Amino acid sequence: MLSVGQCIPEEKCGCTHNGRYYKAGQSFWEDDECKSWCQCDAQSKKVECMSRGCGTFEKCQVVKGVRGCQAISYGTCTAVGDPHYHTFDNLKFDFMGTCVYQFTSLCANRTGLVPFDIQVQNENRVNKAASFTRLSWIVIYGNTIVFSREHISKALVRVSTAGGAPPPLAAYTPSLSLYPPITSPPYPCILP
Repeated sequence: MLSVGQCIPEEKCGCTHNGRYYKAGQSFWEDDECKSWCQCDAQSKKVECMSRGCGTFEKCQVVKGVRGCQAISYGTCTAVGDPHYHTFDNLKFDFMGTCVYQFTSLCANRTGLVPFDIQVQNENRVNKAASFTRLSWIVIYGNTIVFSREHISKALVRVSTAGGAPPPLAAYTPSLSLYPPITSPPYPCILP
């Protein structure tokens, strides 16, 4: 079969919709208002569309030649001191707990967003009335990046296929080297 000027197996052919050709499996917005989301079905060679729209804090627009739902604004959350938190919606509070807590993560799988998870572990200061962040870690792309009070100005990196809490800091080796994906035990590196 001839597809966009190239000879390909028939099962890899795409779809034609409203005079445009789409590759098998390709998704696109059918309209200028991002209200109809379509995909070229590889089996039937037909475009299937469904009603869909942008989120509350998104607007439909073209970026780098591709129409999509783009964020109207961005939020920031921070934790500083013993820990003072500022949330994405700009609320402020102090939290003196001493366990492991989820700081932020992607709450729903969305096209174009990379799943991530950020956790923190607090511990008591001299007295139990106040705590501070002992360590925090980010899990993204199957890797864990740890920041700790013991290794100020350094990031501890564990390349892993398993998620979850990082190992005790004693498991980290104080040298710069990269390791292949592992599951157990962890063999991370310290990046200067």
